[in-house]
Amino acid sequence: MSAQIVGGTDAPDGAYPYQVSLQYGGSHICGGSIIGTEWILTAAHCLKGVPTTGIRVVAGTNTLDAGGTAHSVERRVLHERYVHSGGGSPHDIGVVKLTTPITYTPRIQPITLPALPELLGGTATLTGWGATHADGGPSNTLQHAGMTVLPVATCALHFTSGAVDPLSHICTLAPDDDPNPASGCIGDSGGPLAQNGTQIGIVSFGSGRCSRSSPTVYTNVGTYRLWINTRTGI
Repeated sequence: MSAQIVGGTDAPDGAYPYQVSLQYGGSHICGGSIIGTEWILTAAHCLKGVPTTGIRVVAGTNTLDAGGTAHSVERRVLHERYVHSGGGSPHDIGVVKLTTPITYTPRIQPITLPALPELLGGTATLTGWGATHADGGPSNTLQHAGMTVLPVATCALHFTSGAVDPLSHICTLAPDDDPNPASGCIGDSGGPLAQNGTQIGIVSFGSGRCSRSSPTVYTNVGTYRLWINTRTGI
């Protein structure tokens, strides 16, 4: 899926100052996160086939139709080994360099990146403007949801063989006791999964119907920490 959050709730205003909207032709296409004054982290599939000159990054707002500051993109960098396959591709990571640096404010801040890939577990927070149901369009208001990080082996059982890679991916599912379980959906792609103030994942793919009973799959940011550093200096 090109990933809004199904089952999420409106995020508190300004609670996720690292979250940005990647837009093309004036419309939201993907999420992203601020990792430096000039750099945005997102998914490679969000950038594939999209002209650089047409992309803009909007930061500092919870709503797509108002507020925030817009920035044009100087260049984009996709992982060299990423091959677009419509879902299940490893190396689904990319960065964009902004034409002019972002000015940090209380509503616009970078997110911390992990130093190394880690054995992950516990809970994490998914944020995005993606669809709230499988046939919907982007949510105008930023959504958030608490998710349980799954063992990759368990996650892989929900997808075709080889779709989930133990090194490239991490997965989440709504907590078992959640009365309104959440899932990533269309428009969440490229956005951050955060744990204890650190971005551990980038929304990559999931069930084609945004199923709440099926995991959401993310690029494991820690695995690609060196790649990010060599492309951005961060």
